[in-house]
Amino acid sequence: MSDHLSIETPEQIEIDYSVAGIGSRFYAALIDIALLLPILLVGSYVYVRAASDLDESLGNWLAAIAGIATFALQWGYYMAFEITTNGQSPGKRALGLRVIKAQGYPISFSDSAIRNIVRVVDFLPLFYGVGMLTMLMNKNWQRLGDLAAGTLVVKEGAKASPNPAKAPTIQKSAFVYGAWIQPEQVIDRELIAIREYISRRESLPRLRRLQLARTIGSPIAQRMTSSDMIDYDVFLEEVYALKTNLDAD
Repeated sequence: MSDHLSIETPEQIEIDYSVAGIGSRFYAALIDIALLLPILLVGSYVYVRAASDLDESLGNWLAAIAGIATFALQWGYYMAFEITTNGQSPGKRALGLRVIKAQGYPISFSDSAIRNIVRVVDFLPLFYGVGMLTMLMNKNWQRLGDLAAGTLVVKEGAKASPNPAKAPTIQKSAFVYGAWIQPEQVIDRELIAIREYISRRESLPRLRRLQLARTIGSPIAQRMTSSDMIDYDVFLEEVYALKTNLDAD
């Protein structure tokens, strides 16, 4: 089974990924479970004490609350990290993995919610037994949660284009948008899309070039400024230069 995946985005930009297999995902899960273990132990302790030491009615209520709280915290752990760190729990970050949409885009809140609700089934009967079996049965190593949410786990950093674009040479004083561009907010997938655009733009009809520049640049610009008066062709040049050339300064 190949661990390479090529995705063509709606912008007609092809991005190559290395799909994470069972081994790297298993070790990432071990790290996350080790971090979650204190929560699980406290929840188990409360459940046992409530069931044995208190009045039966009150004990049942507390035990139920402890069980729900433990599940919510465990579910919320993955949700919180995947949403705030663009698809990476601490375990995935340590192993250089990331959750993305099957179309190559970052995951949304609903995507993370679905894949983590189904995690309960994937974990059965013990330590992702169902999940690992499902991963072995499909080419992109997706567990049930991934299949339900339309997500997959890839190794950090997509493969470079065979003919990568040369970073534009721009003097710092000539930057139009440099005052508010935040290159640290540009993720790997976006940087690759910008590079592909820069390498191909001269061969594109003007209208198609403007449309493609806006499609790629608009989501990035929205994270950095409220202005909509942007020449996206120039903006993408400057983002790419800041993220590559000027990083070495």
